[in-house]
Amino acid sequence: MRKAWRNFASKAKRLVEGRKIGISYAALWYGLLVAGALWVGLLSVGTVSVMALSTNADMYHMTGLVKLTTWAVFFFGGLVASYKAGYKGWQHGLWTGLFLGLIVVIFMLEIVPTIVNWQDIAFQWFAAAILGTTGGLVGLKILQRKRDRRGYSFKEARKQKFCRLDKGK
Repeated sequence: MRKAWRNFASKAKRLVEGRKIGISYAALWYGLLVAGALWVGLLSVGTVSVMALSTNADMYHMTGLVKLTTWAVFFFGGLVASYKAGYKGWQHGLWTGLFLGLIVVIFMLEIVPTIVNWQDIAFQWFAAAILGTTGGLVGLKILQRKRDRRGYSFKEARKQKFCRLDKGK
């Protein structure tokens, strides 16, 4: 019994150590927090704008707004996580998308359990994985472009500028 417990504990410990599997948990957490804040902010702004622009006679269904906002959040969550990590963008985006998809599926099942069917849940989770992975790839590409464009730090550029001015005298 003790041997089995030690074996289980060592396997669980390997899963918790993010560097061994190549994922930065801080970047994942940061991506999830930014995505959650973005989701709440976009839904709030969208709801207020629809309510402000509508009259009493108009009736709006906000499912399109909620889906668009949720899918944008999957993408931006993966983008932020991979940008923050700086490596393995597709993995950080995938894990962020899967965690966000799980949160959204739980939210859907809590809010409207009778309307949601399993095809919607599978589609939402698949969309979260694909959009998170795509956001992760884009975030890493943006970071690489930024590093390539900069080339060296501003301090080094200032030093070179002052050296040229000194040599010119």
